[in-house]
Amino acid sequence: MLGKLRAAGAALLVVVLFALAAGTAQAFIFSDPANLYSTSIADSWVYQAYHSTPEIAVFYGEGDYDLLYFETLGRVLDNSAEDLAKRSLELYSAAGGLRDFQLEMPLIQVEVADQKGLACAYTYQDERGNKLWEYRVFLLLPEGRGFSIALSSDGPWVKNRPPVLEEVLAKWQWML
Repeated sequence: MLGKLRAAGAALLVVVLFALAAGTAQAFIFSDPANLYSTSIADSWVYQAYHSTPEIAVFYGEGDYDLLYFETLGRVLDNSAEDLAKRSLELYSAAGGLRDFQLEMPLIQVEVADQKGLACAYTYQDERGNKLWEYRVFLLLPEGRGFSIALSSDGPWVKNRPPVLEEVLAKWQWML
């Protein structure tokens, strides 16, 4: 009887472990080539080496318009993350900026691995007429270096800082 209980317990343990493993998303650690940062990226997001440069790391998601990208802006003249964010949003909304730009969520304070920044969500129309949504984080790093983290898609789900972005931000590490 004791042997049957142990076998049943072991079988139940295996089933529970498989269920937990199936519910756990797989991810990989991405470190930028300049050694400025690293973070965890879900396996469903694919690094796009062809579209990436030393200044921008691009990942495609599962949807046709799902993009996640990290952009090093170099030295900027802005004195704060707020100045950087406001100047960027002015450029996005100006003539020659993003077509049909609309701020959907005002700037809010965020923190990425102890670096204070601002985030917002906005929409715009791409060159094919698709309405795209973007959640963007603006950061001003030491030595006046601008940095941006963006999640983009054709649906409003990105403005709510979805789990995919939460995981990226939670695992973010600066190598400053």
